[in-house]
Amino acid sequence: MGMLLMIILGAVAVFFVISMLRKKQQPAMQYAGAGAPYGGTQQPASQPLSGGASSVAPAVVANIPADFPVDSFLRGAKTTFIRLQAANDRKDLNDIREYTTPEMFAEISMQMQERGEAAQKTDVVTINTTLLEVANESDIAIASVRMSGQLRENSGAPESFDEIWHVQKNLKDDKSVWLLAGIQQI
Repeated sequence: MGMLLMIILGAVAVFFVISMLRKKQQPAMQYAGAGAPYGGTQQPASQPLSGGASSVAPAVVANIPADFPVDSFLRGAKTTFIRLQAANDRKDLNDIREYTTPEMFAEISMQMQERGEAAQKTDVVTINTTLLEVANESDIAIASVRMSGQLRENSGAPESFDEIWHVQKNLKDDKSVWLLAGIQQI
């Protein structure tokens, strides 16, 4: 399992580096649920982009369109994080499929199989989100969100987590939504 996680972490890191290197001018896109398009102007990195108290600022200069709906996007990211944690605990593959790319769904499914019948209960104690970047790769929008906070598993002591979730959206489909494409541990 450790080897598999290392391979996935490597793939996510490569995906992130490629997206950083291939930044292009942001054409108009539609954010799921926002109703308004956003364009390609960049927001200055000095402005806070946090949807909660985040103690760590982004390490890179933010590349976020000025009219991107940051607050509603981060609220959605928090909701999705909590929902995916609950679906993972219940082993609800249908719910997980709704929020993940096919590749990420396959990985989570394998992890569930490896877990077997072991019960799992995860309480999200706190969650903080920071939007790090929004980029385009051909017809795919990619956003990177730093998630941090505390989780309590199986009624144990709360443990801190800090990771970057990479989500993507198909720009060719007006009805597409943001899907989890990878998780990068910090």
